[in-house]
Amino acid sequence: MASPPTPPSPPPPPPISGTGGGPESGQPRSNTHASGPLSPHSPEESTKKLPRPTLLRRTWAHRGKITFGLFLAYTGANFYYNWRKKKILDTIPPNTVLHWRITDGSIVETDTDTGYHQKILRAANGDSPSPVTSLIDVVTALKHAKDDPRIVGIMANFSSANNKTQQNKTLGLAQIQELRGAIQEFKEAKAKALGGEDKVSLVAYTDSFDTQTQYYLASAFDKVYMQPSGSIPLVGLSSTVPFFKTLLNRFGIQVRAEARKEYKSMVSTFTETELPLPQKQNLFDLLKSLNAQILAEVAKSRQKVLGSDPIEKLNHLIQVGPFMGSEAKEEGLVDGLLYKRDCGNMVKGNGAFGLAHYMRVKAKEHKKRLAATGEASLVVGIVYLIGGIKRGGGQFGANTIVKGIREAANDPTVDAVVLRIDSGGGDVVASDTIADAIRWCQDVKNKPVVVSFGNMSASGGYYVSTHAKAIVAQPTTITGSIGVAAIRPYITPEFFKMIGISVEQFFTGSPDNSFLTDLEGAALTRYKRQVDAIYSDFVKRVADGRKLTLDQVESVAGGRIMNGKDALKAGLVDKLGGLSQAVRLAGDYGLEVHKASGKIPSNLQVENIVVKTFPRPKPLMKQLVESMVGDEAVDMYAKEKIQSMMVRLWTGDMMGLLYELGLSESSFQHGPQQLEIEELRIQ
Repeated sequence: MASPPTPPSPPPPPPISGTGGGPESGQPRSNTHASGPLSPHSPEESTKKLPRPTLLRRTWAHRGKITFGLFLAYTGANFYYNWRKKKILDTIPPNTVLHWRITDGSIVETDTDTGYHQKILRAANGDSPSPVTSLIDVVTALKHAKDDPRIVGIMANFSSANNKTQQNKTLGLAQIQELRGAIQEFKEAKAKALGGEDKVSLVAYTDSFDTQTQYYLASAFDKVYMQPSGSIPLVGLSSTVPFFKTLLNRFGIQVRAEARKEYKSMVSTFTETELPLPQKQNLFDLLKSLNAQILAEVAKSRQKVLGSDPIEKLNHLIQVGPFMGSEAKEEGLVDGLLYKRDCGNMVKGNGAFGLAHYMRVKAKEHKKRLAATGEASLVVGIVYLIGGIKRGGGQFGANTIVKGIREAANDPTVDAVVLRIDSGGGDVVASDTIADAIRWCQDVKNKPVVVSFGNMSASGGYYVSTHAKAIVAQPTTITGSIGVAAIRPYITPEFFKMIGISVEQFFTGSPDNSFLTDLEGAALTRYKRQVDAIYSDFVKRVADGRKLTLDQVESVAGGRIMNGKDALKAGLVDKLGGLSQAVRLAGDYGLEVHKASGKIPSNLQVENIVVKTFPRPKPLMKQLVESMVGDEAVDMYAKEKIQSMMVRLWTGDMMGLLYELGLSESSFQHGPQQLEIEELRIQ
C-alpha cells in the first residue's frame, strides 16, 4: 500500500519591521509597534503558556469558604456527638441499681445557699461540694423508681469521705421519717414486682456513722455495711439546756420575763438556774416519746438480726453505746464490716445510675409522657418558712412568705398551696402577718392552703397555721408550744459602774420602753396584761381555726411541746405524713374546689400533680448583688444604694454611677447638706 504524500512545509514568517535590529540580531522588537501577523510572544500566546494554579493556591483562594464549611462540619459533628453521648448517658438500662450519696446538707427542705459569689470562690479554690437536692424531689424520685421496671435496687453511701455540701445541715427526725417511708414503699413495691424481698438490692454503706440519725436512716435498708474501723454512736436522745441568770446578774443585768403558761420554757434559761418541774417533765416526756419511735422503727427494720425482742435489745444497747465496728457487727446493728469496693462488687452485675441523674431523666420522661397522653394535672404551689419567724424581708422573712403566698394565689395555673414550716416560732406580729395571708388566699382567692410541719413547728409556727384547710405532721414532728414568752432586760447602774461609764436619760413621755429603766407598779401591771392579751388571742385563734372549745385548747396549751402523734390525738393536726402527703392532700382539696364550682365533672380523678415553688426566683443579677450584700449585713438604705450602684456599673451608666456616688452636678443643686439619716433603721 502506497504511503501518503508528505505535506508541504509552511512558509517562513515574514521579517519584523521597525527600528532597532534585524533578523540577524535575533532580538524581537516590542510587539506594541508590531504590524502584521502575531509574534510568538504576543499576549494571547503568553496567556496560553502560563502554568495552571496548584491545589494549594486554589485552596488559599477559597480559604474563607473552606474555613466556614469546616466550622459548620465541626459544630454539627460536635453537637451530634454530645447529643448522642447524652442520649446514651440518659438511657436507663434494665436491672439498674440507683447509687445515692447522702451527706450532711445533701438533702434539704429548700436550697438556702444562694450566695453565688461564695460558690464561685469555692470553685476557684478547687472545692467540689456535693449536689444539694430538696426533700420533695428525693421522695418524688423514690416514688417514681418503685414503679419503674428498670430499677431493682438502691445503694446508699453515707461515708463522711463524701464531699461536703455548702450548707452542711443534718437531717431532722421528721425528714428522716419521710425518707424511710419512701424507702419502705420502694421495698414493698419491688418485692411484689420481682417476686420476693431477696430479689431487691437495698444496701447502705458508710466508713463510719457520724450521728445516730444517720444510722436511723441507714437501718431502713435491707443490708447495712460499715468499714471495720468505723463506729455507731447509738446512745439515745438527749437535750442540753444552758442557763444564763448567774452570768447576767454578775454583770449587773436583770431579766424581766413573763411566760404563759407554766410549760413555756423559753424564758427559764434567763430567769432560772434549772428548769421548773413542769417544764422538766414536759421535755423529758418529749424525748422519751421520740426515742421510743426511733427504736421501734429501727427494731422493725432489723428484727431478723436483733433477736426475738428487738425493742428490748435496742433499749439495752443505747445504755451502753457507742459501738465500734466489731461490736456493732456482733450486736446485729450492721450486717458486715466491708470497704466501699467490696460493696461495689455486690452490684457490679447490675446497671448503675446516680439518683440525682435519675431525678432529671425521670422528670423529662414524665413530662414527655404527660404531653403525649394529654393527662390532666393539678398544680400545687409550695412556700417554705424555715427558721425563726421575723418581720421584714430576707429569704424567709414575713414579707417574703406573704409574697410567695400571694404569687401562688394569683397564679391562674395553681390549684392549691402548701406552706412548709420548719420553725420554732418567733415574732408575734410577723406570725400574724403570715396567718392573714393564708386566710386571704383561702377566703378571697378560694385556693385551699395545707400546712406541712417539718422537724418542728411550734409556738409562732403553730400560730401561723391555725386557719389552714388542714395541717399535716410527721409522728416525730415537735409541735404545740401554744403559749407566749416576753423577755425584757434591765441594765442596772452596777453594769455601767463596772465598765466605767455614766449614763443620763431624758424623756418627754413614758420611760418604760428603756432598758435602763426597771418596770415597777403600774408599768409592770401593763406589761403583764399585754402578755395575757396575746396569750388569750392565741388560744382563741386555735379554738376558732381547729374547731375546738377553749377548754380543749387550754388543756394542751400553756406552752406544752409534744410530738406529732400526740398532736393528732389532741386535734392540733389533721393527718400524719410528710410533705409529699401534704401536696397530695392539697391537690385533692383543689380538685374539690373545681368540682364544686362546676368547672369539671364531679367524677373526674386526677393523679398527676405538678409542684411549683414560690416566690419565684429573682433575676441572676439581683441574686448576685444580694448575695454580696446580705439581707441583714447592712441597713436597707445602704443595701439599696449598693444595688443601684452595681446596676449602674453593670449597664455602663457612668453618669448614673457618679450620681449614686454623690459626684454629679445635681448633687449640689440644693446645697451640700443632704440629710438621709431618717431613712436608716436604727435599732
